[in-house]
Amino acid sequence: MYDTVNMVRTISFDRDEVEQRAKKLGLNLTDEHWDAIKFVKNFYDYHEDEELKIGDYSKALKGKYAKQGGLKYLYSLFPDGPINSVTQLAGISVNSIHDHSMGSVH
Repeated sequence: MYDTVNMVRTISFDRDEVEQRAKKLGLNLTDEHWDAIKFVKNFYDYHEDEELKIGDYSKALKGKYAKQGGLKYLYSLFPDGPINSVTQLAGISVNSIHDHSMGSVH
């Protein structure tokens, strides 16, 4: 979806919707979860003209949370796979993610 006035890509970020998605994933969202979700949404919006891949989200999140332990820290928040979980919670559809080889526990 695009905001035709400002010409930026927008995604749904209704707090109640995110909470419902989290409930389906078995997550109780803390401030740390919300920080990661907002970061991914902002990353997605910032790169509106690019086709982002899972690896792009992975690198961005690793960099953002390097001091806390990177992906190890994110797995403590999102045990079923931080990249797929965070993008799903942020409302970024799987159709907009082209590389499905990373971000989930197999």
